[in-house]
Amino acid sequence: MVVGTSTKDGNPWVAPVLFVYDKDYTIYFLSAVDARHSKNLLENANVSISIFDSGQKMGTDNGIQAVGKVSLVEKEEIRKVITLYCKKLFPDSEMEPTKRYVPEEYLGASEFRFFRIKLTDTYVTGEDRHVKVELGGK
Repeated sequence: MVVGTSTKDGNPWVAPVLFVYDKDYTIYFLSAVDARHSKNLLENANVSISIFDSGQKMGTDNGIQAVGKVSLVEKEEIRKVITLYCKKLFPDSEMEPTKRYVPEEYLGASEFRFFRIKLTDTYVTGEDRHVKVELGGK
């Protein structure tokens, strides 16, 4: 996924991130808090995203474009997010997700934090179309 951010002054920046999502289509990603896109998100919660297969056949243009609001994942939700993240990264692992990613290491003033994106407008793109969709659970 590519995340589009900007400073409070409107200076744009994009960055690729590994992401996961839950049943309500809330998106989560892990990032260093001192990364440029993270700094932008911490001062301006508005975000845009693009999800696509960069290896798809030319002319198909299938993907998702969306905008939303970002917040940090806090203590109440950290175990759920770590479990989602580990299932995607290590699908065959028998290791307990919270042993690999200890929740306390991703809270407060930690160097790395999980971010949450609540989508507000979502579009599906593809062969000559750009269709707004309503996601369940919003």
